[in-house]
Amino acid sequence: MINRFILNEVSYFGPGAREVLPKEIARLGLHKAFVATDKDLIKFGVAEKVLSVLREASIPYEVFSEIKPNPTVSNVKAGLRAYAASGADFIIAIGGGSSMDTAKAIGIADTKKKSVPIIALPTTAGTAAEVTINYVITDEENHKKMVCVDPNDIPAIAIVDAELMYTLPKSLTASTGLDALTHAIEGLITKNAWEMSDMFEIKAIEMINRYLETAVN
Repeated sequence: MINRFILNEVSYFGPGAREVLPKEIARLGLHKAFVATDKDLIKFGVAEKVLSVLREASIPYEVFSEIKPNPTVSNVKAGLRAYAASGADFIIAIGGGSSMDTAKAIGIADTKKKSVPIIALPTTAGTAAEVTINYVITDEENHKKMVCVDPNDIPAIAIVDAELMYTLPKSLTASTGLDALTHAIEGLITKNAWEMSDMFEIKAIEMINRYLETAVN
Protein backbone atom coordinates (compact mmCIF):
# COMPACT_ATOMS: atom_id res chain seq x y z
CA MET A 1 0.00 0.00 0.00
CA ILE A 2 1.31 3.46 -0.94
CA ASN A 3 0.48 6.32 1.44
CA ARG A 4 0.47 10.03 0.63
CA PHE A 5 1.02 12.93 3.02
CA ILE A 6 0.80 16.55 1.79
CA LEU A 7 1.95 19.47 3.93
CA ASN A 8 2.41 23.21 3.45
CA GLU A 9 5.76 24.55 2.37
CA VAL A 10 6.02 26.47 5.68
CA SER A 11 3.94 26.63 8.88
CA TYR A 12 4.40 28.88 11.90
CA PHE A 13 2.81 28.34 15.31
CA GLY A 14 2.61 30.50 18.43
CA PRO A 15 1.23 33.73 19.90
CA GLY A 16 2.39 36.68 17.78
CA ALA A 17 3.42 34.47 14.85
CA ARG A 18 1.84 36.99 12.45
CA GLU A 19 4.99 39.10 12.91
CA VAL A 20 6.80 36.79 10.45
CA LEU A 21 4.62 38.07 7.59
CA PRO A 22 7.05 40.74 6.23
CA LYS A 23 9.97 38.31 6.25
CA GLU A 24 8.03 35.61 4.42
CA ILE A 25 6.49 38.04 1.91
CA ALA A 26 9.99 39.31 1.09
CA ARG A 27 11.36 35.75 0.85
CA LEU A 28 8.72 34.84 -1.72
CA GLY A 29 9.33 38.04 -3.69
CA LEU A 30 5.72 39.21 -3.32
CA HIS A 31 4.55 42.81 -3.44
CA LYS A 32 0.85 43.50 -2.83
CA ALA A 33 -1.61 41.52 -0.72
CA PHE A 34 -5.24 40.77 -1.44
CA VAL A 35 -6.66 40.28 2.06
CA ALA A 36 -9.65 37.93 2.16
CA THR A 37 -11.62 38.16 5.41
CA ASP A 38 -15.13 38.85 6.70
CA LYS A 39 -16.87 41.90 8.08
CA ASP A 40 -17.08 40.58 11.66
CA LEU A 41 -13.31 40.08 11.87
CA ILE A 42 -12.87 43.69 10.75
CA LYS A 43 -15.56 44.92 13.14
CA PHE A 44 -14.00 43.21 16.17
CA GLY A 45 -10.42 44.23 15.35
CA VAL A 46 -9.07 40.76 14.59
CA ALA A 47 -8.10 41.51 10.99
CA GLU A 48 -6.49 44.73 12.20
CA LYS A 49 -3.89 42.70 14.13
CA VAL A 50 -2.66 41.44 10.76
CA LEU A 51 -3.19 44.61 8.73
CA SER A 52 -1.13 46.64 11.21
CA VAL A 53 1.84 44.31 10.59
CA LEU A 54 1.53 44.97 6.86
CA ARG A 55 1.32 48.74 7.33
CA GLU A 56 4.33 48.83 9.64
CA ALA A 57 6.34 47.01 6.98
CA SER A 58 4.98 49.29 4.20
CA ILE A 59 3.42 46.34 2.39
CA PRO A 60 0.47 47.51 0.25
CA TYR A 61 -2.80 45.62 0.52
CA GLU A 62 -6.43 45.66 -0.49
CA VAL A 63 -9.19 44.17 1.66
CA PHE A 64 -12.01 41.99 0.33
CA SER A 65 -14.50 41.46 3.16
CA GLU A 66 -17.57 40.26 1.25
CA ILE A 67 -17.09 36.70 2.46
CA LYS A 68 -20.13 34.84 3.75
CA PRO A 69 -20.42 31.73 5.91
CA ASN A 70 -20.55 28.75 3.55
CA PRO A 71 -19.20 30.77 0.60
CA THR A 72 -21.06 30.59 -2.70
CA VAL A 73 -20.11 30.57 -6.37
CA SER A 74 -21.23 34.20 -6.70
CA ASN A 75 -19.13 35.06 -3.64
CA VAL A 76 -16.06 33.56 -5.33
CA LYS A 77 -16.81 35.34 -8.64
CA ALA A 78 -17.00 38.66 -6.80
CA GLY A 79 -13.67 37.86 -5.15
CA LEU A 80 -12.10 37.01 -8.50
CA ARG A 81 -13.19 40.34 -9.96
CA ALA A 82 -11.86 42.19 -6.93
CA TYR A 83 -8.56 40.29 -7.04
CA ALA A 84 -8.08 41.05 -10.74
CA ALA A 85 -8.78 44.73 -10.15
CA SER A 86 -6.52 45.00 -7.11
CA GLY A 87 -3.19 44.39 -8.83
CA ALA A 88 -2.22 42.06 -5.97
CA ASP A 89 0.12 39.12 -6.54
CA PHE A 90 -0.79 37.04 -3.48
CA ILE A 91 -3.63 36.41 -1.05
CA ILE A 92 -3.73 36.67 2.73
CA ALA A 93 -6.68 34.72 4.17
CA ILE A 94 -7.77 35.74 7.68
CA GLY A 95 -10.60 33.85 9.31
CA GLY A 96 -12.22 30.47 9.63
CA GLY A 97 -12.92 27.95 6.92
CA SER A 98 -15.11 30.33 4.91
CA SER A 99 -12.35 32.91 4.40
CA MET A 100 -9.75 30.29 3.59
CA ASP A 101 -12.04 28.32 1.27
CA THR A 102 -12.91 31.50 -0.63
CA ALA A 103 -9.23 32.44 -0.87
CA LYS A 104 -8.37 28.98 -2.23
CA ALA A 105 -11.13 29.15 -4.81
CA ILE A 106 -9.99 32.61 -5.95
CA GLY A 107 -6.33 31.58 -6.00
CA ILE A 108 -6.83 28.40 -8.01
CA ALA A 109 -9.44 29.80 -10.40
CA ASP A 110 -7.18 32.70 -11.28
CA THR A 111 -4.37 30.43 -12.50
CA LYS A 112 -5.88 27.13 -13.72
CA LYS A 113 -2.67 25.52 -12.38
CA LYS A 114 -0.92 26.07 -9.04
CA SER A 115 -2.71 28.65 -6.90
CA VAL A 116 -1.36 32.14 -6.53
CA PRO A 117 0.54 32.19 -3.22
CA ILE A 118 -1.81 32.12 -0.22
CA ILE A 119 -0.79 32.94 3.33
CA ALA A 120 -3.46 31.61 5.68
CA LEU A 121 -4.04 32.89 9.23
CA PRO A 122 -6.82 30.94 10.94
CA THR A 123 -8.97 32.54 13.63
CA THR A 124 -10.62 29.28 14.74
CA ALA A 125 -9.29 25.83 15.58
CA GLY A 126 -11.81 23.73 13.71
CA THR A 127 -11.20 23.44 9.98
CA ALA A 128 -7.44 23.11 9.38
CA ALA A 129 -8.15 24.76 6.02
CA GLU A 130 -4.77 26.49 6.33
CA VAL A 131 -2.95 23.17 5.78
CA THR A 132 -5.31 21.11 3.64
CA ILE A 133 -5.89 20.61 -0.09
CA ASN A 134 -9.67 20.93 -0.17
CA TYR A 135 -12.30 23.64 -0.02
CA VAL A 136 -16.10 23.72 -0.10
CA ILE A 137 -18.15 26.13 -2.22
CA THR A 138 -21.95 26.26 -2.38
CA ASP A 139 -23.60 26.30 -5.80
CA GLU A 140 -26.64 28.38 -4.86
CA GLU A 141 -28.40 27.92 -8.20
CA ASN A 142 -28.33 24.11 -8.10
CA HIS A 143 -28.51 23.86 -4.30
CA LYS A 144 -25.34 21.79 -4.05
CA LYS A 145 -22.16 21.92 -2.01
CA MET A 146 -19.05 21.27 -4.08
CA VAL A 147 -16.07 19.72 -2.32
CA CYS A 148 -13.02 20.63 -4.39
CA VAL A 149 -9.78 18.69 -3.77
CA ASP A 150 -6.53 19.75 -5.43
CA PRO A 151 -2.94 19.78 -4.06
CA ASN A 152 -2.40 22.96 -6.11
CA ASP A 153 -4.67 24.97 -3.80
CA ILE A 154 -2.82 24.34 -0.52
CA PRO A 155 -1.65 27.62 1.07
CA ALA A 156 2.05 28.28 0.69
CA ILE A 157 2.30 29.43 4.31
CA ALA A 158 0.16 28.78 7.38
CA ILE A 159 0.49 31.11 10.36
CA VAL A 160 -1.33 29.75 13.41
CA ASP A 161 -1.28 32.71 15.80
CA ALA A 162 -3.19 32.07 19.03
CA GLU A 163 -3.64 35.82 19.54
CA LEU A 164 -6.03 35.86 16.58
CA MET A 165 -8.32 33.46 18.46
CA TYR A 166 -8.55 35.32 21.78
CA THR A 167 -11.69 37.25 20.87
CA LEU A 168 -13.75 34.17 19.93
CA PRO A 169 -16.83 33.72 22.13
CA LYS A 170 -16.64 30.77 24.51
CA SER A 171 -19.24 28.87 22.52
CA LEU A 172 -17.22 29.13 19.29
CA THR A 173 -13.97 28.20 21.03
CA ALA A 174 -15.72 25.11 22.38
CA SER A 175 -17.44 24.12 19.13
CA THR A 176 -14.40 24.62 16.89
CA GLY A 177 -12.26 22.76 19.42
CA LEU A 178 -14.69 19.84 19.25
CA ASP A 179 -14.59 20.13 15.46
CA ALA A 180 -10.82 19.66 15.60
CA LEU A 181 -11.28 16.71 17.96
CA THR A 182 -13.75 15.13 15.55
CA HIS A 183 -11.30 15.51 12.66
CA ALA A 184 -8.57 13.86 14.73
CA ILE A 185 -10.80 10.90 15.62
CA GLU A 186 -11.95 10.55 12.00
CA GLY A 187 -8.34 10.57 10.84
CA LEU A 188 -7.40 7.92 13.38
CA ILE A 189 -10.15 5.46 12.43
CA THR A 190 -10.29 5.98 8.66
CA LYS A 191 -9.28 3.03 6.48
CA ASN A 192 -6.48 5.16 5.01
CA ALA A 193 -4.84 5.81 8.41
CA TRP A 194 -1.19 4.82 8.76
CA GLU A 195 1.70 5.32 11.18
CA MET A 196 2.53 8.90 10.26
CA SER A 197 -1.08 10.10 10.32
CA ASP A 198 -1.66 8.20 13.60
CA MET A 199 1.18 10.19 15.15
CA PHE A 200 -0.58 13.50 14.47
CA GLU A 201 -4.10 12.29 15.30
CA ILE A 202 -3.21 10.74 18.67
CA LYS A 203 -1.24 13.80 19.74
CA ALA A 204 -4.09 16.11 18.66
CA ILE A 205 -6.59 14.12 20.74
CA GLU A 206 -4.28 14.27 23.76
CA MET A 207 -3.73 18.02 23.44
CA ILE A 208 -7.39 18.90 22.89
CA ASN A 209 -8.30 16.83 25.94
CA ARG A 210 -5.67 18.66 27.96
CA TYR A 211 -6.16 22.23 26.80
CA LEU A 212 -9.65 22.82 25.39
CA GLU A 213 -11.31 23.56 28.74
CA THR A 214 -8.54 26.07 29.55
CA ALA A 215 -8.93 27.70 26.14
CA VAL A 216 -12.71 28.04 26.57
CA ASN A 217 -12.35 29.54 30.05
